[in-house]
Amino acid sequence: MTKGDMADPPFSSSLQWVLYACSKIYRIGVKLRINLYEKGVFRSKRLPCKVISIGNITVGGTGKTPMVYHVAKLLNGLDLEVAVISRGYGGDAQRSGGIVSNGKRIIMGPRASGDEPQLLASKLPGIPILVGRDRYQAGRRAISTFGSSVLVLDDAFQHLSLKRDLDLLLLDSMRPFGNGHCIPRGTLREPMEQLKRADAFILTRYQEGGPLSQTVSVIESLAQGRPIFKCRHVPERLFMAGHKELLDLLSLKGRRLLAFSGIARNDDFRATISGLDGWVAGSLEFPDHHSYSDDDLRSIWEKARDLNVDNIITTEKDYFNICSEIPLTPRLLVLAIGISFGDDAERFDSYIKKWALSP
Repeated sequence: MTKGDMADPPFSSSLQWVLYACSKIYRIGVKLRINLYEKGVFRSKRLPCKVISIGNITVGGTGKTPMVYHVAKLLNGLDLEVAVISRGYGGDAQRSGGIVSNGKRIIMGPRASGDEPQLLASKLPGIPILVGRDRYQAGRRAISTFGSSVLVLDDAFQHLSLKRDLDLLLLDSMRPFGNGHCIPRGTLREPMEQLKRADAFILTRYQEGGPLSQTVSVIESLAQGRPIFKCRHVPERLFMAGHKELLDLLSLKGRRLLAFSGIARNDDFRATISGLDGWVAGSLEFPDHHSYSDDDLRSIWEKARDLNVDNIITTEKDYFNICSEIPLTPRLLVLAIGISFGDDAERFDSYIKKWALSP
């Protein structure tokens, strides 16, 4: 693994040449933008409160939303006035901005807010959730409306127009840098050397005995001395659609299931179900942030009946993207995913608390 794009093999098709050229142009554009911010040509604004960003350097799911939930809940437990700010990707309000939840009730629907802010609003009572492409303006709204003293930014590592006090960078431990190339040839949103901007690194989807030595070497070569934490995604809650009562995760054991999801890593969802001894008799995959239509639901439930499953199961994020009436048979189960730092839990909590409570 190199600090820049990986060595270029001979290209066997014109498409590969096009992707190579586009990736190089994209890389140059990204580096130019970063340099203009570093030299002060483009100015970053600062808010009169503490700002923590949770982001990544690749396209796709590294677990930012569960991490935002984890960090916001941790900060809230310190009796700080916390607010979460998301871009609101896919929602109607991302351009104009707005308040999804005031901490007491949800006042914006999923079509306006986007699925992830709606999910956070449902799971973080007492914490205001705001959306807006302009995070500075959203931050000012949080401060003036709720008296926020700490802002948690969802997916903001590339949002250089707003200064942060702490940048947490998430890397998928199994494929932290994709193929080492910038988009569209690879999955990097910016060159690997920009790891140096992060204050701490979180290796998500960590598996005991996984190939971490090369990833750690790259991080240390670019950001020596910065803390590195490891965490896993774990099944957290199971419930039936339309019901608040939680079901035992072990109740999936032996059940014949049809799984459907529209997340960045649909294969991970199926693996999680199998890890709970659920029998995935069939599955349907949709694009990330997919909004489910009546036709989608009709197709899903028809397949479920054809397969004679006991239940249909989806992710909590997908559940918030269903705006139509959910059929009653087979019943829909919803599986929520959380974050576990395992042996790193105390060290990570102490790191966040020290930062949050420092003058």
